[in-house]
Amino acid sequence: MATKYLIQNATVVSVDPKIGVVNNCDVAIDGEFIAAVAQGLPVSAEQVVIDGTDMIVSPGFVDTHRHAWQTQTRTIAADFVLSDYVKVLRNVFGSCYTAEDAYLGNYCAGIECIDSGITSIIDHSHIMNSPEHADKVINAWRDSNMRATFCYGAYGNPAWTGSTLDSGRENDTPDWRYEDARRVRQEHFTDNDANQLVRFGFATSEPEMVPIETIVSQIELARELGAAVITAHIALGMWDVGLRTVRSLESKGLLGPDLLFSHGSTLEDDELSAISSRSVGLSSTPDTELQMGMGAPVGFKAVDCGCKVGLGVDVCCSAPGDMFHQMRLLLQAHRHLQHDKAPGPPMKIARKCEEALKLATQGGADAIGLGDIVGSITPGKRADILLTRCDSPRLVPAHDPVATLVLYANASDIDTVFINGRVVKSGGKLQSVDWPAVRSRLRKSTAEIHERARLAPVDEIEKAMNAMLEVLKVAIEKNQQA
Repeated sequence: MATKYLIQNATVVSVDPKIGVVNNCDVAIDGEFIAAVAQGLPVSAEQVVIDGTDMIVSPGFVDTHRHAWQTQTRTIAADFVLSDYVKVLRNVFGSCYTAEDAYLGNYCAGIECIDSGITSIIDHSHIMNSPEHADKVINAWRDSNMRATFCYGAYGNPAWTGSTLDSGRENDTPDWRYEDARRVRQEHFTDNDANQLVRFGFATSEPEMVPIETIVSQIELARELGAAVITAHIALGMWDVGLRTVRSLESKGLLGPDLLFSHGSTLEDDELSAISSRSVGLSSTPDTELQMGMGAPVGFKAVDCGCKVGLGVDVCCSAPGDMFHQMRLLLQAHRHLQHDKAPGPPMKIARKCEEALKLATQGGADAIGLGDIVGSITPGKRADILLTRCDSPRLVPAHDPVATLVLYANASDIDTVFINGRVVKSGGKLQSVDWPAVRSRLRKSTAEIHERARLAPVDEIEKAMNAMLEVLKVAIEKNQQA
């Protein structure tokens, strides 16, 4: 297998302010690393030469928040708000996955990421129905060749009759996941530094739904285990009950660069300031936030406060699994909101395409603690690289390469993907993936999950959800009046 490549005559969108955008540029890859970025680089006999004519070279996208197991639920939540999602995805389908289903969901999420140019991902994995589920999910990420942080989810899906959970274990030892996370760290992650392709992380319970003491104890456990990333959902827009989790954690001295908070549209100014000063990461998922009532995406506001911010897909049950979609939604939603505040017609654009692209690449890498490893086309960084071909009817001409990536391109335009110096997509085709065979397994898995879902005690779930929503409604109204 070749370990040295030379991409020639491409337009390089580096997302490195020292390099910028360079036309007719070459990129040399030596093993796992970017070796050089310049015009007219010399060719050696050891290098495989890739003609970059009419192509854009850019850093791989970084997905900072996804529940990757949900591949088999694609399109189910297209018309859901957050309460529908919790009822159907978290209380029904989440309880229907076998360990093999979890493997397929994550593996297929991984190859979908590669196909659409996402090379790094944070997997907020709340599909820990058994220890075997954890093992299978980790194996899936390794088999996919993605750069992934597997965040072991403390949340337990409900164990109803016919589900794939052991009701005895859930009832007798509800905290079994804590010890299993310890086992997973010891068995699967001997090394967990930033250079590892797959890392161990931790996902806490829902801060809006449990006492702050629970979140504190889970953060302390995750740090004891050496989690690379500790992630949680916070400040969920119209669903915010006013617990001010970030403020509480700051007062306890627990904020730090290993934390990654998702959503955050209703973060207060002092919380954003604390996130910035403590180098905490933020992930904005524009599609789900806009659809499900979680507020206007916080992305650019947080950037203006000095925060490390990236973008995430969140769920493929209601959104396409690519970063092009998220960049466009974030950019245009923010432009609308800023223009709408103006006293008259806008005379200047609110945000530029390059700002959205940065959040999807270097910003995301910074947010998850990999800013020195990936996120830009910079010599010395790992070679996570995209080559986007600009010869389709929608990409000719491509006057502005940054705007091309942010507003015009899609997954079908991505010709080649490198992860850690390895070619994982070439000529528009996934490498080392028997997609017809995988597709057949995925369809079978999906059908079996739906069969189990028919056994769910829908009336009981509905009753419990309604009771929870009544409590939430009171808390939300109190928060809005405060």
